[in-house]
Amino acid sequence: MHIIIKLLKEELKMQNKLLLLTGFFLVTSFTFSQTSYMNESENTKVLKEILKEIGELKKGQDKLQKEIANLKSAAPANSNKGVASKGGKKNVPIGNSIVLGKKDAPVTIIKWTDFQWPYCAKSVSLIDDVLEKYPNDVKVVVKNFPLSFHKQARKAAKYALAADRQGKYKEMYHMIMENFRKLKANEDLPLEFAMELGLDIEKLKKDAADPYFEELIKKESLELAQNFERKSVPKFLVAGQEPSSRNLDTWSAIIDAELKK
Repeated sequence: MHIIIKLLKEELKMQNKLLLLTGFFLVTSFTFSQTSYMNESENTKVLKEILKEIGELKKGQDKLQKEIANLKSAAPANSNKGVASKGGKKNVPIGNSIVLGKKDAPVTIIKWTDFQWPYCAKSVSLIDDVLEKYPNDVKVVVKNFPLSFHKQARKAAKYALAADRQGKYKEMYHMIMENFRKLKANEDLPLEFAMELGLDIEKLKKDAADPYFEELIKKESLELAQNFERKSVPKFLVAGQEPSSRNLDTWSAIIDAELKK
């Protein structure tokens, strides 16, 4: 938890600097405009646009400050200790995260993902290959870590989680990942996929708005932040180990060794 608070504080400092720079730009631009050929109407328009930008930055600051306060109040006393590891392996609980494959499979792969990140979309085929090769021995736990600059990723994750309540998570997961570039222009694109899948649209909308999913995503994101110095996605744990590369051969070696124990 302390890691996330630290990151939020750093981001807040950066935004403070940006706010100061924007204010400086406002004064400079307006002063310059008074001596240029721009008319009064144009000067006013420029001023309003820059003031609007500053207003948005202030809103962003307020939001970050609230997030920091909430994280501090919600943090348990031992939250800075991270998740326990044993024998060099990271012991991250499955919790209420989505499970692909047989839930009682002996080997667990955990994937943290962002529904708008090309590298996450690219890794979908690797997950499919592993589940095809080890249908009875491997399960894949999907956890969310939507990056802050992907504005539609969090909502897409909620739509996918909501689809699980109608038994169609895997299908929705694949359809969103295959079309992730289109989310920027249409954050409700998953609703079109839901229609194709024959889901109850109104139920999907209602479920996607369930605060439970927001809390689940926060918890899953925190698990990544506590366990890895590098906060990037996709992030994988194969039988508790962070694999050196992302390919079927490397993962198969880890899985086979685990199955022999």
